[in-house]
Amino acid sequence: MTTTTPAPSSTPTRGPRDAAPPHGGIAGWCARHRWRTLFAALLVLAGTVVLLSGGLVTTKPDDQLVGDSATAAKIAGAVDFGDRPTENVVLTTRSGSFTADEVAALGRELSAVYTGVEGVAAVGDPALAPDGRTVVVPVALDAVQRADGSTPDGATTPQDAVGPMLAVTDRVAADHPALEVGQVGPGSIDAEVGEALESDFRRAEYISLPVTLGVLLVAFGAVVAAGVPVLLGVGAVVAALGLTAWASRGITPVDQNTQSLVLLIGLAVGVDYALFVIRRSREERAAGAGVVEAVTTAGRTAGRAVVISGLTVVVAMSGMLVAGGMFTSLAIGTMLVVAVAVLASATVLPALLVVLGDKVEALRLPFSARRAARRGSVDSLWGRLAGAVTRRPLVWTLAAGGVLVALALPALGMRTALPGAESLPKSFDSVATYDRLTAAFPQDGTTVDVVVRAPASASEQVDAALQKGFRAGVATGEVAAGEPQVKTSTDGTVHVLPLPVPVDMSDPRLGTAVDTVRADVVPVVEQALAGTGAEVHVGGSAAVTDLTDWLDERLPWVVGFVLVLTLVVMTVSFGSPWLAAATVVLNALSVGAAYGVITLVFQNTWAEGLLAFTSIGSIAAWLPLLMFVVLFGLSMDYHVFVVSRVREAWAAGVGPRDAVRLGVARSAGVVTSAAAVMVAVFAIFGTLSSLEMKQLGIGLATAVLLDATLVRGVLLPAVLALLGRRAHTGPKWLPAIHH
Repeated sequence: MTTTTPAPSSTPTRGPRDAAPPHGGIAGWCARHRWRTLFAALLVLAGTVVLLSGGLVTTKPDDQLVGDSATAAKIAGAVDFGDRPTENVVLTTRSGSFTADEVAALGRELSAVYTGVEGVAAVGDPALAPDGRTVVVPVALDAVQRADGSTPDGATTPQDAVGPMLAVTDRVAADHPALEVGQVGPGSIDAEVGEALESDFRRAEYISLPVTLGVLLVAFGAVVAAGVPVLLGVGAVVAALGLTAWASRGITPVDQNTQSLVLLIGLAVGVDYALFVIRRSREERAAGAGVVEAVTTAGRTAGRAVVISGLTVVVAMSGMLVAGGMFTSLAIGTMLVVAVAVLASATVLPALLVVLGDKVEALRLPFSARRAARRGSVDSLWGRLAGAVTRRPLVWTLAAGGVLVALALPALGMRTALPGAESLPKSFDSVATYDRLTAAFPQDGTTVDVVVRAPASASEQVDAALQKGFRAGVATGEVAAGEPQVKTSTDGTVHVLPLPVPVDMSDPRLGTAVDTVRADVVPVVEQALAGTGAEVHVGGSAAVTDLTDWLDERLPWVVGFVLVLTLVVMTVSFGSPWLAAATVVLNALSVGAAYGVITLVFQNTWAEGLLAFTSIGSIAAWLPLLMFVVLFGLSMDYHVFVVSRVREAWAAGVGPRDAVRLGVARSAGVVTSAAAVMVAVFAIFGTLSSLEMKQLGIGLATAVLLDATLVRGVLLPAVLALLGRRAHTGPKWLPAIHH
C-alpha cells in the first residue's frame, strides 16, 4: 500500500474562527475562551515574577556533603578559628634560587607595600620553599570567611576585600621582571574564576535566545511563528524560577546550579512543545480547517503527545528525588519548568494561536513556501530513508544498534571524580599561581583533614594526639612530610589537622589516601584520646571521595526507578507493552552512547585543542546521574511525537509498515527543528570555561543529535516495523488512555 499526504495549500481556506467541535478538550476550551485564558496566564506570570523578586535561597557548599566528611565540615563550620581569609603572594625566580638576604629583603618590601592597603589586615613573614626557587608571603584580608566557605550576613567577603590588593600585586610584578609574581587565595580565585564563569553563563544565556530564534525562523519560515515558541519557552522559565524561588524559601534551599539548569531544560522543552503544537496547527489550517478547529485538532493530537512526553520527562526528573541530597532541589526546579511548559502548551498556546489566527504566518521569509510544500512528503529525505528501513527492518536494527553499542563501549572505562582547581582553565592567573604554590608547598594543596571535637579542658591532649596522628600519616607514605599545622577554635573545642596529600582532587589515588588516613591515622588519634569524650572525623578532601562514592551508589537506583516508571507510563499511554519496552531500550541505548562519547572525549587528550580544555582523566561525578535523567526525559519528546504520528496513520487504516513511513515523514521536520534548537543551546554550554559545564554541554548536544538522527530516523522506524501491529495493540485487560 502506498499512501501520500495531501500537499499543504499555499493559500489556506479561511473558515469561521470559532468553528470548532463541541468537545475539543482543554485546548478547545482555551481556544474558544482565548481572552480569558490569556488574562489568567498573565496574572499567573505576574505572580511568579513577584515570587522571583524575593530571590532564591541557595545551599552552602557543605550542604552537599555526605557521610563522615559532612559531619567533619559541620563541626568545623560551627566554630570560630579566629583567623582571617589569607591571600598568598607567590614569587618564583625565573633562574637560579633565592638567598636568605633576598628572601628577607622581599619580605620587608612586600610588608611595606601591602601594609595600609584597603582590605588588608596583616602581612605575614616570607617562607622559602625547599627548592629555594619560590617565596610565599601570606597576607590576611580584612574580611570574614567561615570554615565552610560562607560569610555571615553583613560581613565583608574575601572577594569584596581583595580588589585593592590585586592592584598592588600587579605593580609588584611590574617592578620585578626577573620574578614570576602572582596571588592566590579565596578572594582572588572568586574574583577571577567566579567572575569569568558568571560571565560565561551570562553569555550562554544571551546567545541561546537569538540562536533558538534563528533555528525557528528556518523551521517556520515566518517571524511571528518563530517568536511564539521562544515567548512560551521564556515565559515557562520565568514562571518556573518564580515557583522555585518560593520553594527555596518555604520547602528547601536550592543548589546554586538550579537556575542555570532550569533555563537549559525550560528553554529546550518549552520551545519543543510549542513547536510541536504550532506545526500541527499549521498543517490542519493548510488542509482547510478553520482557525479554532485547527488549533483544537492540534491540541487533541500534538498536544496529547506533549502531555505524554512532559509526563515522562517529569518522571525522569523525579529520579533525582530518589538520589536525594544535592539533587533534590535540581529535581524540584526541572520538574516545575517541564510542568509549566506542558501547561502553557496545553492552555496558553491554543488561546494565543486563535488570537493570532493567520497572522501567525506574518513576515514570511523568502523561499519558505517552497520548503513548506515539500514538508511531510514520503518523498522527502527522511521519508525515503524510513521506506528503506521498513523494507529491511532487521538489518537496519542490527546496524544502527551496533553503532550505538560501539559508541557506548568506552563508557565501561568511565572514571568519575569531583575535580578541584586542576579542572580550572590554566589561562587564569590565580590558577597558574595555585599550581606554583602547591608544587613548592604541597601542604597548601590537597589536604585530608582530621577534625577533633573535645572538651576545651582536653585541648593540650588533643594537640599531642594530632601530633602522633601526623607522624602516623607520614609513615604510611600517603602524607607529605613537614611540620604539622594544627588549627584550634577560639573556644578550644575543635581542632583541625590538615594532612597534605600530594595528588590532585580528581586523582584516583586520593581515595586510597583517604582510606589510609581513616584506617591508620584515626585509630592512633582515638587511642590517644580515649576517655576524653572526643569525636574524631575525617574531612577536607575526603568530602570529594565520600560524595563521589555516594553518587556512584545512587546511580543504579535512579536508573532502575526511571526505567520502571517510564515503562508503566508508556504502557498506559499507548496500550502496548511491546512499544513501552522498545522505548526503554532505545532510550537506554541513546544515553549509553552519550556516556561513551563523553568518556572518549574528556578522559583522553585528543580533543583538548578542539574543545579548549585540559583533560584530568575523569568525568564529573554528578554528571552521569544528571545526564541520565535529562537525556532520558528529553529523548521522549521525539519518541512520543514520532510514535503518535505513526499511531494516527495506523488508526486511519494504513498498514503497519506504511504507517511507520508516513509517521516518520510527517514528523521529520518538527523533530529536526526541535533537535536543532536543543543541540544549539546545549552546544553553547559546551563553550564555557568550566570543564564540568563543558562536559555537560557536549554530552547533551551529542546525545540529542544521535537521538534525533540515528535513533528516531533509523532505529525507531526499524523497531516499529519489526513490531508491526504489536506496536499499537496490547492485552485487552491492559488499562490505556490511547483511545
